[in-house]
Amino acid sequence: MKQSLKTTLTALTLTALSPFAMTASADMKNMPSVQDYTYGSKLDIAQVTHTPMLNFCGVRPVQMSYVDHMGNSHTLRYEATGSACLGDN
Repeated sequence: MKQSLKTTLTALTLTALSPFAMTASADMKNMPSVQDYTYGSKLDIAQVTHTPMLNFCGVRPVQMSYVDHMGNSHTLRYEATGSACLGDN
């Protein structure tokens, strides 16, 4: 009896969560793949749609999203220096 109740609850939980999984899957298909910037990369940026927050100290990878002149979305990953280092000039 306990095993069938556990199986039923698991099935109900998975059924209830499936619309969220399908929505997340659809959103992932629309997201552009992340491209790593290298020196000399040719970029076609018509409009920047997201800039990274730089409220950290040191250098770390950040991401910027943009739309090119053909209307395609891109996400670019690059190294940036944060602006939150105390005592640095």
